Amino acid sequence: MSVGQRPIRGAEAAFVDYHWTSMARRNVEVARCAVVLAVVLAVVLAAPALEAGGSRADRVVVPAGPSKQGSTKGEEDERPERTVVVKAFAIDRTEVTRARYAACVAAHRCKRVPAASAGPSDADPELPQTGVSWVDAQAFCRFAGGRLPTEVEWEKAARGTDGREYPWGDEVDCARANWGSFEGEGPCAGKNPGRPVRVGSYPTGASVYGALDLGGNVWEWVADRYEDEPGRRVVRGGSCCSYFVGPRAANRNAWAPEHRDADLGFRCAGKP
Repeated sequence: MSVGQRPIRGAEAAFVDYHWTSMARRNVEVARCAVVLAVVLAVVLAAPALEAGGSRADRVVVPAGPSKQGSTKGEEDERPERTVVVKAFAIDRTEVTRARYAACVAAHRCKRVPAASAGPSDADPELPQTGVSWVDAQAFCRFAGGRLPTEVEWEKAARGTDGREYPWGDEVDCARANWGSFEGEGPCAGKNPGRPVRVGSYPTGASVYGALDLGGNVWEWVADRYEDEPGRRVVRGGSCCSYFVGPRAANRNAWAPEHRDADLGFRCAGKP
């Protein structure tokens, strides 16, 4: 007790004891609330990486390092052929499916695909989600805890470090990808169906990193603007119905960001 302080006795002492006990209890409750808040915040921050059923997106890791990009064998917009260094990233093993996109719609994080572009409601849920705009694709990737891949990332995932012509190697092959057939015409007519199929249906067409369907099935939105027409966004990979050109990994195309099509989908990328 400091000099000049009077002693505390009787009812006053009891009040002081009650006051400090109450404060201690309040401090404990505040600490408990802080712990609960921290746990809830951690769950909320992690939630975008979780989809329906609590499952994470199936992604393959592409390590950091050099990547041969572009080609002298295709259109002018593929030139020049060059080597770039790409940071490590992860990319979806397959194109985003109708089932995964439906989970995003159900969570009110994605817009429903317009009826004119949606296809039949009873379509196979493991088909790639098509009829999505570039903005739709971005919204889903945020929901899935990722983003659209850059064009450089997409090409490295498809070509590895050796600059292969196709995700599986240098020889074109109708058996390794869903491409080259439309309304009974094309180099793969009679071999491929001329429409999108379930993701992962061509396992022998996997890239060196294990990504599937990077050649054919559906075109895929990427993050980049098309440099010759900045109002457009780049798409890569070719599709089931592309038969004027093969599913070359360096091939490029571009559409307006609001464009929707029955053979246009996407996949997401994220941290490794």
